[in-house]
Amino acid sequence: MNQLKDGYVVDVPYPTFVHKQAMPLWMTVIVQQQGFHAPNIDRPFRYLELGCAMGIHLHLTAAAHPNGHFVGVDFNPQQLLVAQEGIERTDISNIEFIQASFDEILDLDLESFDFIVTHGVWSWINDQYQQSITDIVDQLLKPGGIFYCSYMSHPGATHFSSIQKLMVEMARNLQGDSNTKAVQTLHFARQLAQHDVGLFQKVPSLKQDLSALAQDKPSYIAHDFLSQHWQPQHSADMIRRFGSIQMAYTAGAGIIENMDSLSLPPALKKVIDQLPLVTLQETAKDIARYTLQRQDLYIKNRTKPEPDTGFQNVQFRLMPKAPVGQSLAHDPKIGMINDVIEICEKILSALADTPLSVKALFNHLKLHITLSQFGEIMMLLMWAGYIHPTTTQIDHIVVSKMNQWMQEQQLNWRVFAECATVIEP
Repeated sequence: MNQLKDGYVVDVPYPTFVHKQAMPLWMTVIVQQQGFHAPNIDRPFRYLELGCAMGIHLHLTAAAHPNGHFVGVDFNPQQLLVAQEGIERTDISNIEFIQASFDEILDLDLESFDFIVTHGVWSWINDQYQQSITDIVDQLLKPGGIFYCSYMSHPGATHFSSIQKLMVEMARNLQGDSNTKAVQTLHFARQLAQHDVGLFQKVPSLKQDLSALAQDKPSYIAHDFLSQHWQPQHSADMIRRFGSIQMAYTAGAGIIENMDSLSLPPALKKVIDQLPLVTLQETAKDIARYTLQRQDLYIKNRTKPEPDTGFQNVQFRLMPKAPVGQSLAHDPKIGMINDVIEICEKILSALADTPLSVKALFNHLKLHITLSQFGEIMMLLMWAGYIHPTTTQIDHIVVSKMNQWMQEQQLNWRVFAECATVIEP
């Protein structure tokens, strides 16, 4: 079997990942909190994943959102065999998989979509396929629709460039499958690191980064570092590229990157806020945060912000592992922000009894902060994994079958239906 197709690893399957940041309810709430309209997922909607691999993320997402119709596209037929097995095993009816390369999709006469997502793929494909994705978003995303694009970013990934080139060049001359080559080439790179010279002297953290990478599955290392077109991106280039097709960069899907007051020193935030363009602002933030991976959310033909876009009416509930009744002073996430610890503890306690909307919770707690500030604290707790928006759109039969299939596949993900997301029990 050929190990590469169009410069991308195809002889070993991409490891299973689930990205809650790319799930419809998660994305729509972030967009609403930023003050913009999002697709209404209480009504039927359509969702396209470009580069779906074995389809595990799409299966779980479809089971959690019965109002949606989900389409996964991948050019590797071996990976889609698992994806198709999931449909047959769970009897899920709102999902389909298509074997096609990105440059073939626009010839398939597909209906338009409310969401288009691609995770990681952009950093591993050539210019032709990047343009194909751009064209797909341009032609198949509905006005007001959301595009999620995750990619390796400068400057956090910059110091990996020479290492990745070394691994690719070595792999050309090694025997074995891509997993074997990934392990061998990374081992050699780590041998170089032991000498603490050159690149490793200038970037001392690189040795630790390679040691951490060695703990990942060989298939992950192979897909992420043995592609011939591996290329981290500058956020400014991405924002400008999609801006040319009326896509407005709106937020980061990881949430914390939207909270400048928490992730940037106040003096630096003030300087960055004065920059006149979003491309300049995001580039400066990437430098300040040493961003390794971005998860960008764009909106097509985005309208101006409005005073009430629905965020205050979003209902939240506790997640199963929320630390209710416990001090958050030493919490690894919340504890770093002294000013909000007490408020966060009060929010968790209030939600212990019943789910509440943002506005109802704010009125109940009678805090001496603005509703906007309260909304940011709610998003902080969502980022921490302690609370989540709720849904009433649940198909308990499909959820049960999907969770059973996950167990049979020895995968530690389960649909948490009440929140249209996934958890690890």
